[in-house]
Amino acid sequence: MLVSVRTWGEFIGQTSGYSYIAARGEIAGTRWGRDGADRDVNSLSEFHHPDGTMQAAGHIDGLWRRAGVVPELQVAFYCGTGWRASLAFFYAWLLGWPRISVYDGGWCEWSRDPENPVMCQSGLFR
Repeated sequence: MLVSVRTWGEFIGQTSGYSYIAARGEIAGTRWGRDGADRDVNSLSEFHHPDGTMQAAGHIDGLWRRAGVVPELQVAFYCGTGWRASLAFFYAWLLGWPRISVYDGGWCEWSRDPENPVMCQSGLFR
């Protein structure tokens, strides 16, 4: 299962989230794994407090489970360039999730190939 650790605006294709990435959307079939404030891809407020400490494990676990992201499946986290996905990986590891990985190239790499399936608002594909 691919899990996008990007803002809602990035997930539905309103923005790429980065000035140097033109393409908008998500990898087709991805689940939204949350991030934080739409105006700030750096916030990660769903995962940590303003002082940088991690949110309660139960909070993060609950966010993912409500999205259908569960530890029984192989979960690959990704974001725009890899750093947010790495944090999600670390949190999942702390939660004891056994089958986790990071798609390091993320949206930046995926969106460069026009043959790769992309999903935009409401599951529409392009």
